[in-house]
Amino acid sequence: MAVPDSPGNTTKAIHRDLGQRRGWILTIAVGFAVQILSVVIGLKTVGPLCGSPLLPQSRAAEMADLQLRTTELAAECYRNIDSASVPVWLLMALGIGIVLTGVAVRIVAIRRSIDPTRS
Repeated sequence: MAVPDSPGNTTKAIHRDLGQRRGWILTIAVGFAVQILSVVIGLKTVGPLCGSPLLPQSRAAEMADLQLRTTELAAECYRNIDSASVPVWLLMALGIGIVLTGVAVRIVAIRRSIDPTRS
């Protein structure tokens, strides 16, 4: 009486499954790290009397302009804030995209594990 072989190498399947799990978790972790980085960069002020891209109030520069100590300091602050906000918003969008990609990969992996006829 012959003993039938196993249908496949289960060790390879287990390692592949673990690799996929680590992959989507790593993807989500990188996405959150990019989000945190964007907030840290977004809270950094763009000048001595200026605000930051996430907190754009530059009242000190406006007061200096009103007291006629400087000219157009507030306008320059707001221009600098506008130019510094572009990378912040791009990093935020990138972080959200990476997190959503990780979630989508996990959803697809779950669906494929439920219905093995789909490939």
